Amino acid sequence: MKYNYIINVRDNEKLRASFNELTQKVYGFNFIEWYERGQWGDKYIPHVLEDNGKVVSNVSVNLMEFDVSGEKKKYIQLGTVMTDPDYRGQGLNRYIMEKILEEYRGKADGIYLFGNDSVLEYYPRFGFTPIKEYEYSRKVYRENGAITSMGRNAYRIEKMDMSYKGTCDKLYSAITEYDSSVRGNNQNDGFSMCDNLGLYQFWLAAEFKESVYYLPDMGAYIIADLKADTLKIYQMIGKDAIDVDKLAASFGSVSEIKLGFTPAKKEGYDINPHIVEDSTLFIMGDSLKLVETEKMMFPEISHA
Repeated sequence: MKYNYIINVRDNEKLRASFNELTQKVYGFNFIEWYERGQWGDKYIPHVLEDNGKVVSNVSVNLMEFDVSGEKKKYIQLGTVMTDPDYRGQGLNRYIMEKILEEYRGKADGIYLFGNDSVLEYYPRFGFTPIKEYEYSRKVYRENGAITSMGRNAYRIEKMDMSYKGTCDKLYSAITEYDSSVRGNNQNDGFSMCDNLGLYQFWLAAEFKESVYYLPDMGAYIIADLKADTLKIYQMIGKDAIDVDKLAASFGSVSEIKLGFTPAKKEGYDINPHIVEDSTLFIMGDSLKLVETEKMMFPEISHA
């Protein structure tokens, strides 16, 4: 290989800048602010090929830990797979992928990634298998046009202003406490990401910064969006079970609830294949087969 293979560019200023340039060029975003806020920790590890100081190809390793119905699992999620357009056709990504699998195969309960439709035949060459995820949803019943919430009152709810550092700090502390307090006994999430505050911080500063709510009566946080009359709940951060019907009533005119995670209790939900345009889950390792057999989905906020 005529290019230099380098692991972890985070602490190399020149390579980090080049890595961010390539990410911006290929995906339209970068990790500059995440790094500057001190949130890029040790769980996100780019593996790059470098040409005279320029990052030309990358596959990032994400060290993931999940609570799967009370059982701890350690997985490797591969992401930010990219090659500079001027360097494509040389097998650079394949070289990195082979190096990563050589290093990590057998050191985790499984390895997975989300690939687009153009690589459906590519990843199986490394031993990956495409599988289905499943999405949970339910209708909100009404009487005379009003949400009944099965006769229960709505929660009090407060939208969080994530532009204030104090608000962010309280939420981050709640996430850390949530990780430790519900480990092995999560009342809301049957397949929850653990011990990965940095990934939460990445998403909460970007796609979900306008989607954070606080339930003062529950001491819980909700990450959710209301679009038209559909409430999409991405995460419920709290020690006690949260009633999704009462939560829907808190948002007003809601006719359907969709979850971006696997509920701890599946009764009362419609379960359907989770279909995302141009995205397929690929897995390696028997442990990950449960995602399909147990009709689960990786929390959307855990994607990296």
